Amino acid sequence: MNRRDALKLSVLGAAAVVTNGVAKENEAQKTSVAPLAHPLNGKARVAIIGGGYAGLSVAKAIREHNKEAEIVIFESKNVFASCPYSNLWIGGVEGTSYEELLFSPLEPAITYGYEVVNEKVIAIDRKAKTLTTLGNTYAYTLLVLATGIEYDYAPFGLDAEEARACRTLFPASYTGGEEQLTLKKKVENFTEGVFVITVPKGAYRCPPAPYERAALIASYFQAKGRKAKVVLLDPRDKPTTKSKGFLEAFAKYEGYLEYLPTSNITNIDLAKKVVAYDVFDVNTKQFVKQTLAFDDANIIPANKASALLTGAGLAVTSTGWGRVVAPGFQSVSDPDVYIVGDVLGEYPFPKSAQMANSCGLIAGEQIGRRLSGRDPRVGAELPANVCYSMVSPTTAIAVTHQAYLEEKSVKVKAELFENADEATAVATKDWYKGITASIFS
Repeated sequence: MNRRDALKLSVLGAAAVVTNGVAKENEAQKTSVAPLAHPLNGKARVAIIGGGYAGLSVAKAIREHNKEAEIVIFESKNVFASCPYSNLWIGGVEGTSYEELLFSPLEPAITYGYEVVNEKVIAIDRKAKTLTTLGNTYAYTLLVLATGIEYDYAPFGLDAEEARACRTLFPASYTGGEEQLTLKKKVENFTEGVFVITVPKGAYRCPPAPYERAALIASYFQAKGRKAKVVLLDPRDKPTTKSKGFLEAFAKYEGYLEYLPTSNITNIDLAKKVVAYDVFDVNTKQFVKQTLAFDDANIIPANKASALLTGAGLAVTSTGWGRVVAPGFQSVSDPDVYIVGDVLGEYPFPKSAQMANSCGLIAGEQIGRRLSGRDPRVGAELPANVCYSMVSPTTAIAVTHQAYLEEKSVKVKAELFENADEATAVATKDWYKGITASIFS
């Protein structure tokens, strides 16, 4: 047995015991207890799968435009742990705390009159208009998919077992909760060596997040005087967004941050802690194989949409994200299914919290008006986005996006604010307080 196999066994062995126990328990439930049916109770029911920025925004907007419909959010987590703003806490920005990331979905549920069900949806039957969790089946009138992202480690050369081990050992922290807590501890306890951060291939949640995280962790190492360096591996030739601002910020962390563009990761040896990647040589116009040994890492894998989309027979783009009828949010496969947030792939929208919130509010209004027998006003309003990125504990940069229609096609206009300053950092914090208050207050 080699070290790689030993690692997989050590990491996955305990999990296998738990998983087998859960599997047996679930099997027992399947054989002894039929799913409990929840038919419609005489009024329209909107089922929302996903209780993130998009799903919660949809629920609020529906209620503001329709007082009668039953609204049910299905979310397996019982606490909302925000990814936006988490980099500030992970990077040790003074004045930030983990409590600022945590919210109870029950508070807006009480305020706006909807239900939150802490169960994972495992199947959708569009013909019967039902969704199924492990123990229940719910009928719906309209369905909203706000399922966010899932991880895909395959582009990094990892199989299913290695992917589970990688998530445990080097969590991406692209979802709230345990991954955030683990990454925070890793950064606090890292005293010397190479700390790798990877930028995902393809479309992924919050394009500037890996760059912001790299800058803030490097700043933290610098402030603590540690013999530690962040190495940021990026398959692109420059940062995905706000490249000028980020590159200028990186230059200020010389010795603490090394940015490696055009670095296409081909494999990660989890046991030896070695990343294999190809770097494009501009002189020879060829890729050159490289390896990098690291001491700890934040492995952010490629993102993909929930398998619920294809499992329900809903059309997806060539890259696997949900398709909708422009300029709205109804699936091209089913007018009774809406797709919002990061899972959406029809438009050139960044997968960000503000865009999810903006799309959610618009889609929610369309649904609420539709259920009330009014014109849903599809296309009357198009979403907008603002994205702030801290590049030091006291300065930030930003970008805005505004969707618009051109010959029946939805396009996006961007405006960059890449000169880092303190005023933008203040705006970053004000934005976060504002968007969370609008959802949870």
